[in-house]
Amino acid sequence: MLVKEVLSLAATLLGREDVGAQVAAGSTEGDAGKLLQCYHIVENEVALDYFPLKKTEEVPVREGKLLYTRLLEQPVNVHKVTVRGESVPFELFPEYLSVPDVDGDAEITYSYAPAKKTLSEETAFGDRISSRLLAFGVASEYCLTERRFEEGKMWGLRYRDALRAAGILRRPLSVRSRRWV
Repeated sequence: MLVKEVLSLAATLLGREDVGAQVAAGSTEGDAGKLLQCYHIVENEVALDYFPLKKTEEVPVREGKLLYTRLLEQPVNVHKVTVRGESVPFELFPEYLSVPDVDGDAEITYSYAPAKKTLSEETAFGDRISSRLLAFGVASEYCLTERRFEEGKMWGLRYRDALRAAGILRRPLSVRSRRWV
């Protein structure tokens, strides 16, 4: 699905047919630009908090260092590093990943934040996350930026309900209290 489709749906939900027409025409001026900014916020939130975008790449390791600049995306979290099918220990540093005793190619699995999109680009999630869910989030963010707090709260509740219905909303973790005899 295209970003344009999500923004058009969000404009319809907000009752802003004029903004929907701007988005359909490909304009990112005024309120259409605000909707696009809100979309980036929502897409980033979903990708980092609820539905991580994962990628696996084979990259060269030189002198036990795997430079982040060699990866196609900017990593947010590294899940595992394997060499010839076996997991190897690694340590994270600001500019590189340290993989001691490895010199050659390694396979790295990591999650990343989505890049900013234009109206004509595909969403980062494809069809795995519905346009309706993203549109609820965009409507909520837009209302908050316009200081329409009550309406933003309502769209925020619908957004959280849609996340829960999609099965990607995490329950708050709690630790049971200890009972001493």
